[in-house]
Amino acid sequence: MAETGIPPNIAQLTGPPLIGFAAQWALFGVGSVQVYLYYLNFPKDNWKLKALVYGLYVLDALQAFLVTDFIFTSLASGWGNLQTLESIGISWFALPFLNAIISAAVECFYAWRIYTLSKSAVLTILVVSLALVNGCAGVAFSIIMRTRVQSFADLQSKTFAVTTTCLMGSASCDILISVSMLYLLQRARRSSGFSGTEKLLTRMINLVIGGGLLTTTVALLDAIFYLVYQNNNYHLAPNAALAKLYTNALMVLFNSRAPSRRANANVNAPTYKWAGEESQQGSRSQIGTTLGSTFDRHTGITVDVNVNYAVDPPLEMEDFDRSQSTRRSEKGLPPL
Repeated sequence: MAETGIPPNIAQLTGPPLIGFAAQWALFGVGSVQVYLYYLNFPKDNWKLKALVYGLYVLDALQAFLVTDFIFTSLASGWGNLQTLESIGISWFALPFLNAIISAAVECFYAWRIYTLSKSAVLTILVVSLALVNGCAGVAFSIIMRTRVQSFADLQSKTFAVTTTCLMGSASCDILISVSMLYLLQRARRSSGFSGTEKLLTRMINLVIGGGLLTTTVALLDAIFYLVYQNNNYHLAPNAALAKLYTNALMVLFNSRAPSRRANANVNAPTYKWAGEESQQGSRSQIGTTLGSTFDRHTGITVDVNVNYAVDPPLEMEDFDRSQSTRRSEKGLPPL
């Protein structure tokens, strides 16, 4: 008797939002760690880069809390009410609107990096245009959801064109960015004169390709679920994770600039800066000799190579005498 009125596809309606909710918080946790590592390693970054990082993090946090409110309303406070389950609620702002803003911002940053590496205005304008088309389509999608869509059952029929433009534009932009960055970073790696820079560029290539492939795949899955499967919420699972995949991929790329240091090494790894950045300063007190600094116009990366000698604290004479006596007693010799 209690099951009267419950549709047979109830799991298709409730399961995908729940999976998307879990993905939201998992990726938000990973992103929080990435932002904290950025805060520790790059205190001297350009203010524009800091504004991008922390601004995206605020939007990520806002989206996570709004999605939580939407899920709580659908599956907790509105439990058993099918109208509440089908209601759009705050999802029009939490998902398509914030997804559009975040993805467009990340793609425009990649467009800047492409211009720094290639100096090609045509390629840069093409990437920015696709990013803006994607962003504007996402904003239009959210406005249509807010004003014309009453339930998720009507979502596909009333937003087909704008959603197709948004998701396919996002996937196309990601593919163009990945291919362009792969070519430009490969070219920069071949022209680099530092082995450390070559390793850094190799790592960046792997991250760019991996991040671009991941976001492209999820955007395509979102489009396929949205266009092919009607009368269910399959598309909400990848859609809920899409924005945080963009920000996590970007933060991993940012943090990849941190120099790796081998234990007990006196020579620090080269310090890498993107165009427009200030030098990163280490937290230890050191005496160093700068061996050289060079800016590669092909890579847009400045490399500072330093030999640093750690300064030990001054040793008091009584500490020295005590250490000498300890060593003599360990060898069975009489104290001095």
